[in-house]
Parts: sequence; C-alpha cells; structure tokens
Amino acid sequence: MKKKIVVVGAGITGVSIAWHLANLEFDVTIIEQNMPASGATGSAFGWLTGVVCDDAPDVLLRRAALADWHRLEEQIPELQINWSGSLKYGARSQACLPDERLLDRAGIANLEPALALPPAEARYAAKDGAIDATEATRIILDKACGKGVVLQNQTTVTGICMAKGKMTGVLTSRGQLEADCVVLACGKGIPALTALMGTPVPVLTSPAILLRFAAPKCIVKTIIAGDDIEVRHARNGDLLAAEDYPEHGCVRETIIAAQALVRDRLRDAESASLTQYSVGERPVPQDGYPVLGFTDESEGVYVAVMHPAVTCAATIGRLVAEELRVGKSDEIPECYRPSRFRHKSL
Repeated sequence: MKKKIVVVGAGITGVSIAWHLANLEFDVTIIEQNMPASGATGSAFGWLTGVVCDDAPDVLLRRAALADWHRLEEQIPELQINWSGSLKYGARSQACLPDERLLDRAGIANLEPALALPPAEARYAAKDGAIDATEATRIILDKACGKGVVLQNQTTVTGICMAKGKMTGVLTSRGQLEADCVVLACGKGIPALTALMGTPVPVLTSPAILLRFAAPKCIVKTIIAGDDIEVRHARNGDLLAAEDYPEHGCVRETIIAAQALVRDRLRDAESASLTQYSVGERPVPQDGYPVLGFTDESEGVYVAVMHPAVTCAATIGRLVAEELRVGKSDEIPECYRPSRFRHKSL
C-alpha cells in the first residue's frame, strides 16, 4: 500500500514537493486554503541564482538550485526557464563570487544597451535564470495531478490529528484526512500549525512588491539588479520590477517612484505603464536558516520553509521526497532541522 502524504500549501515549494513525491509513487494530497500560488509565490520576482557567499545560511541549497531546476526542466519542458543571466551593481563595489565575472562600463553597455547610465562596473552571472513563479507552479501542479496527486483548494487545515502520541492525519474545513505524514509547506501558516503540536517553528514574514509594466518591446536582455532598479522581462514581454516594502507603509509612493525609475534608467521604457502590482509576504525562518525536517520524534509532521523559496523549490522538492522515501538525508545539515527550535524552548 502506498504511503499517504498530505502536503499543506500549494505554493511553489509545496507543489514541487508533491510532484517529487508522486514521482516516487507516494499517495499525495495537497491542501490549499485559497488557490495555488495565491500566497507569496504569486508575488515572487522569480530569479533563479546559485550565486551565494560561502557563509550564507542557505548556501548548500542555493548551490544545488540551478542544477535541480535544469533537471526539472528536462522532465517538464513546458517550464521554459529563461536562462538569461543576471547583472548586479550597486553604490558599493563587491568582489565577484563563484559563477560571477566583473564587467566594465563598455562590457555592461554591450550586454545591456538599454541602461541609460551604465555603472562603472557590474557583476555578471551567466548561469542565472528566471521563471514566472505562478505559471511554473501551475505547470508543475498539473503534471503532479497527472501522476495522481489530489488537490483540495479553498480548504483550511484546522488541526493535527493524534493517537497515542502519533500523528494520524489532519483536521480540515472539509473533515478529517488520514495521513502517514504531513508536510507543512504553507509558509506563514507554519507557526500556528506547529504550535498545535507543542513544537512551534517561528516563521516571520518579509513583504515585497512585484510590479508589472506593459512595455513597447523587449528592453532588457538579462535580470538587472542594481541599487536603483531590479527588473526583467516576463515570457509575455511585460517588464517586471521588484521593490522592497516601504518602511513608511505607503505602497502608492513606492509604486510611483518605481515607475519613474524604470522610465528614467532604461532607454525605450519612457512609455512603460503599470498594469498590475501585488504585495507578497515572503516567509522567512526567524533565525534566517532554512527549515527542513520532522518536528516530532514519531516523524509524522515535516516542515519545509525558507527564503528564497522560488530559487530553491526544485532542490527542496527533491530533498524532501528522497528523505521521506529512504530516511534521514545527509544532504540536509543539522542547522536546518526544526529540532533547533525545540532545544531552545527547553
């Protein structure tokens, strides 16, 4: 009999986990309180990068991320990831990290002729790419459902069912659902559900704004991430821009300023007009490290959350599915395990 897994959350992380589990012939149900990709995934910029400092909390996942996305794209060609590369610059010059090379002003102008005022230098990562996170989630979910995954939309998980100290399933707004294991991939919903078991996992939120502009033509070639603008093109030609949520809370002012910067910094973007914007509450574990692993000794409830989730979704899906099939994975370090929070509460 197939092992029954319930995945809570149909953002890109939960859907990737479900697809990988279905590939290993688990019996998988996804529970989503709204609609797929309606949370943080729906407002994600979609930048896929493996460029990371050696001492970054997520270094092990980030450095595996691009290879896992390439593998996933081979298995699901419909993803059509745009491997355009990225260009980073800022007021303070930084040394290149692995997989980056330094470009001077002439090299930048050659790569991105639309930059009206190219900086003196920038770091180019040729291997970076981008996806539409919402579309990618729907594509992966469709493939997962084709493998037998069942999706329950607009369903809220209200409790964890226990019997003799062991997790037996989840209580939902539609009733009880039996499970051998529950995977919590529901971002900011994780603290409340883990608290019900007495093993709370603290997850904060970091809001960000995604803006979509109608552009007259393809203006930028790569992903541009400067201290002034962060932009790329979507597959349909729209120009996407990412902005941090303003401390003063006035989103309208930020949007107006962002549109002005896009028009000012990019040639041929003078007529770019805002068509849509959204604010996403990105889940971020309290200590900044990814959380991957069981919250309980009976191995009934598994937590999967980190930032940036889109970048590492393919890797998280692979690692979680493999761990649920064969047991504890050496690829996941102890500093990622939820037990670190349990120890602190003693």
